[in-house]
Amino acid sequence: MAGYLFVVSGDPATARNTVYAILADQGFKLEQTGEWTAKAERGSGAASILLGAAAGKKGRHVKLDIVCTTDAQGLLNVTFRQGTSGASGGIIGAMQANKIYQEVYDTVGASLQQAGVLVSGAPLK
Repeated sequence: MAGYLFVVSGDPATARNTVYAILADQGFKLEQTGEWTAKAERGSGAASILLGAAAGKKGRHVKLDIVCTTDAQGLLNVTFRQGTSGASGGIIGAMQANKIYQEVYDTVGASLQQAGVLVSGAPLK
């Protein structure tokens, strides 16, 4: 699945918690699966299946797996992997999911940049 990588300076735990707070502000429910990993979920899987594209942006079910690691320079690498494609809503549902994911990445990147800790951000290949 697609995703995004942010490289962040500063205290790794503070940066991780900041990312989690940004996601919570975006309406995601977070489940920390380890000290440096989490799952984030928003919307309803049932609504996405039953309503398809009509579930819309607010009801579209999207999931993210988040893994935080530090590199040799001590920078925090925050990797987001998309857990759903939106395909249950057909082409329109997939487009809605892609738009939601891009908005999340844009918001996380802008927030980290405003905080002065964003080193880089790029889609995963």
